[in-house]
Amino acid sequence: MPGVILCPGQGDPIGVPSVPAINWDQSMATGVDAVDDWNKKVIVWLNTLLAAMLRGKGQMEIHDLLDQLGAFTAAYFAHEEECVVRHKCPAAKKNAAAHDKASMLLDSLNAEFERNGATAHLTVRIETVLMRVLTGHMKQIDSGLYPCVQAFGKTV
Repeated sequence: MPGVILCPGQGDPIGVPSVPAINWDQSMATGVDAVDDWNKKVIVWLNTLLAAMLRGKGQMEIHDLLDQLGAFTAAYFAHEEECVVRHKCPAAKKNAAAHDKASMLLDSLNAEFERNGATAHLTVRIETVLMRVLTGHMKQIDSGLYPCVQAFGKTV
């Protein structure tokens, strides 16, 4: 259908099943605009992969996703950890530990990509594990920054 842009979760007008999209919602908000904007960017990248998988092109998107996440995470994690400390958030240690875990997961995914390329196994692993870890981190850990920022009285 010309002019129809398919998005994960919306379904294909010709009956191809859709993959649910990851949607930003207030449960992911941190109160720090830069952190929220970065989290939204990650969601866009993950949804791009989901849409590519729906079209049977997920393996072609993996390299770009891993490159984007690799370049992004070191600076992002450092900034977020600095915000947690600055706002005296009690989740600082939990946040740093979660970042270490996510970094190890990204290293593992990159190593698998380097060894075997963009296999179907890696595509599924990224879809299930990486997406669950990142969205879970946003909802369960990053969102813990929100009350600290509110108590501190401003966003950064």
